[in-house]
Amino acid sequence: EINDLDVQELVRRSIGRLTIIRQTFPVPQNSSQRCFRGNHRISSSLCDPKDPFSQNMEITNMYIYDTVLLLANAFHKKLEDRKWHSMASLTCIRKNSKPWQGGRSMLDTVKKGGITGLTGVLDFDEDGENPNIHFEILGTNYGEELGRGIRKRIIDEPVSIADC
Repeated sequence: EINDLDVQELVRRSIGRLTIIRQTFPVPQNSSQRCFRGNHRISSSLCDPKDPFSQNMEITNMYIYDTVLLLANAFHKKLEDRKWHSMASLTCIRKNSKPWQGGRSMLDTVKKGGITGLTGVLDFDEDGENPNIHFEILGTNYGEELGRGIRKRIIDEPVSIADC
């Protein structure tokens, strides 16, 4: 949850080298969906300046909300599927514990995603990657000709759900 101004301030105050990894979002083609807070693209419903709740919500809370929404959506889809292995047989007693047979099926349903959360579209391709999530790595540079500043070192490819 660090924007460009915060990064510049950190670089100015830092004594040694600094590396920052942050998530970025591709800018959507539809201009009505372009809503930014710091460097984070978020749902346009959270850009209403008259709504104090949306103005104070932290990005981390939005990710948590989206995760719960994605899981709730997956459970809802699985409950609609009559062939699904329910969790009724699961127990928390260690010596009687058995692997849940519905786990792989649930993961496949989560990977199907297809919902829009507060941070944008939660969707995954066949490899489990969300094409809407990218990371960038920023690093400090030093030198007489460069001055003291920060530059992008790497822009990462989409993140796989299996990597998380």
